[in-house]
Amino acid sequence: MSVARSLERRIEYLVEGLGAKVFRGQLHPLEVAIRLVRECELNLAETGVGPTAPNQFVVSLSPDDLGADAADAVIRLNTIIKEAAFERGWRLEGAPAVTLTTEPYITRGTIKVDARIVPGELHPWAHLIEIHGPRRVPIKHNRAIIGRSRRADVILGDSEISRTQALVWQEGGRAWIQDLASANGTLLNNVRIDGPSALTDGDSVTLGVARFGFRPT
Repeated sequence: MSVARSLERRIEYLVEGLGAKVFRGQLHPLEVAIRLVRECELNLAETGVGPTAPNQFVVSLSPDDLGADAADAVIRLNTIIKEAAFERGWRLEGAPAVTLTTEPYITRGTIKVDARIVPGELHPWAHLIEIHGPRRVPIKHNRAIIGRSRRADVILGDSEISRTQALVWQEGGRAWIQDLASANGTLLNNVRIDGPSALTDGDSVTLGVARFGFRPT
C-alpha cells in the first residue's frame, strides 16, 4: 500500500482518540482511514486534467465493529480524503462524504467500501485576486483549469485569455501552475512558464494581460 509517510502521519493524527467510542472489537480506525485512501488509488479516473478520485464512500462494517456515535469519525475521514487528494494531486468533483453503516452479513474485522465520483459543491482552497481590478476569483477544484471556456473550472472572460489557459493544483504539499499551450502564455512573477511551476502565497500570475495575486485560503 503506497501511503506516503507524511500523509500516513497526518492520518494517524486525525484518527487519534477515536478508539472504542466509534470502532469496537479489533478494528482500528487507522485501518478504515487507510482503506479509504487505498480505494481512491484503485478507483482513480484519468481525465483531461489528470487523475480524479472518488469523493463519496459508503463504508459497511459488522454491527460488532461500529459504535453508536460516528459523527466525529465521519468528519475526520472526510478531512483525510481531502488532504490525500491535495497530497497526491488528485481532483475531487465534490466535497468528500463518508457514510459509516453496518450490515448483519459482514463478519467482524471486515471492511467493505463503495466508492463513487459524485459532482458537488466545493469550498475554495485558493483565490486569484486581480492586482489592478476588482476581481477575486475562487479556485475550488484541485487540478482546476483556468480559461475563457464555459467548461473551465475558473472562468475568466477576457478576450486575451485562451479557452484553456492554465492548470492549477496542489500536490506534494505545494501549489503548482502550468500553462496549457495558451496563445499569450502564462507568466509567474513576470516570467513566462513552460512546465509545472511552484506557486506560493502572494505570487503574481499573469493570464493574458490580466495580473492576479495568488492567495491560498
